Amino acid sequence: MHRLFAYASVVDQREISRAMNDIEGKITTNDEVAPGYYLLKVKLSRPMDPFVPGQFVMIRVPDRDVFLRRPFSIYDYHRPVLSLLYKVVGKGTEILSKTGKNEKVSVLCPLGKGFYLQKRQEYVILSGGIGIAGVHALIRRLGTRSSVFFGCAAKKELALIKEIDTLPVSVSTLDGSYGFHGTVVDLLSEHLTTLREKDIEIFACGPAAMLKALRRILEKDKTPCQVLLEERMACGLGLCFGCVTKTVDEAEPYKRVCKEGPVFDLWEVCL
Repeated sequence: MHRLFAYASVVDQREISRAMNDIEGKITTNDEVAPGYYLLKVKLSRPMDPFVPGQFVMIRVPDRDVFLRRPFSIYDYHRPVLSLLYKVVGKGTEILSKTGKNEKVSVLCPLGKGFYLQKRQEYVILSGGIGIAGVHALIRRLGTRSSVFFGCAAKKELALIKEIDTLPVSVSTLDGSYGFHGTVVDLLSEHLTTLREKDIEIFACGPAAMLKALRRILEKDKTPCQVLLEERMACGLGLCFGCVTKTVDEAEPYKRVCKEGPVFDLWEVCL
């Protein structure tokens, strides 16, 4: 804790002000939408600032045994309700999954750098598993201007894309129980030749292995691509330097995922 305060003492005062901009909220629903996956909706006490798809929030889990806030991508936001899709992966999310309606929480939002949209003929959105939470708001915003590729372990996880079923989604499952049998990157590679006939940009969110595989198939043509990195975070404000990732920037190679990210240009990060 003392080390965190030491960083805070030298950080720009605007960041301190932002850190204090906490919004209280009350849980309206916290439902399991697929085995181990939950959709949490929080009614905020006041409006959240405008956000860019790809940004995230830091939420305080309502339990004394969980000291640090937990980061979650902004899944959706319709004033005053903030929606977060998450997977139970540890103590914090396990406790959160058991939190009921009307429980009070506090949220720092929106945080980080989201996706930057340049004018393209078409946008390609790639997600693996819970990575759909990071690109859901982007899919909503782009609508039919995007081609969506979703990969998961098995058919039972298709509930994660239920809210975008009005758009065509190309699906892969690792066990072959639905759609393409294999990884979502393998699925995308079968469509790349056709997609590259247009001026495209790819947006991706998923595990590190998926992003590394994506880099390999795009390496030859250096297809424009932005990736949302998944990383453990302590403060979410760039104060603790606990979520750094290495980049090709020779002057300052290590960037904070919570501050300079979580969205980066694929060709600027070292995966």
